[in-house]
Amino acid sequence: MSRGKPSKNASRSRSWKDIDQDVKAKSMSSTALKRAIFCRCRKFAFYSIIVVVLVGGAKLFLMTEGVSSALTRAGKSLPIKSIEIESDALSREWVLNYLGLDGDEKPNLLGLDLGILKERLEIQAQVSSVKIARQLPDTLYIAIQEREPIAKVLAEDVERGRITLLVDRTGVVYEGIGYDSKRISLLPFLDGIRLKRSEDQYEAITGMEHVGKLLSEAFEIAPHIYRSWKVVSLEALPKLIVKSNFAKEIIFEQVSTDYRRQLAELDYIIDYHKSHSNKSIAKVDLTMNSQVPVTNVAMTR
Repeated sequence: MSRGKPSKNASRSRSWKDIDQDVKAKSMSSTALKRAIFCRCRKFAFYSIIVVVLVGGAKLFLMTEGVSSALTRAGKSLPIKSIEIESDALSREWVLNYLGLDGDEKPNLLGLDLGILKERLEIQAQVSSVKIARQLPDTLYIAIQEREPIAKVLAEDVERGRITLLVDRTGVVYEGIGYDSKRISLLPFLDGIRLKRSEDQYEAITGMEHVGKLLSEAFEIAPHIYRSWKVVSLEALPKLIVKSNFAKEIIFEQVSTDYRRQLAELDYIIDYHKSHSNKSIAKVDLTMNSQVPVTNVAMTR
């Protein structure tokens, strides 16, 4: 039996090169596709934000520089036409002269350094706080809060000799400027203290919060008693010793609440002795509570 002819394909040599290499990759799942799209979108958003921030920052910088330049140019054409000053004792003339604003040629409103003006005023011990503001188009506003003096103290000055200083309820010592002389004359002097200087100012006096409470309550409920007080001594702290026309010594005890009970008791003693005796009191000790506080009575001469 004769062999058939071999097929054409069979005659070709078989090799891995003859295998069809065109194999299609497995299709991407929907979940992986969404994840890839989300990742690309997030990167795009991130870079977009960076671009927006950089562009916005550049515009803001240019705008700020433009506004600053505009204000500088405008300041050259905004001279001060009005200066409003609010203060209790310091006069308008004193404030303007102290700040150098009393000249005929007024400075530009926007050219003033308000911080420097504020610091200069706050250097004064009499000044408690300062507020300075521009009120466009041409007004400078200055509000000065001053300390309230409650007592006086004598001090020795090298050039001026003996001078009278003022003290507020926080113990700050300062030279009073512009206060009404009649008002200052009613303030009692302080005794039993030692003034200390720190650079150009005096150190604060301790214990003045109690003195302030005693004096304010005496002025409020018994002004006739307050007006007779000449000296308040702090030498026996925590007790306060008052020297008055009625008694050489009136001893008060520092209390956390008020001095009203002691003042009411003192008022009763004064009325009683005025109506029953022509004698002055040497000492009234109001720290003895229920015991008799009046001692050492001397005849007046």
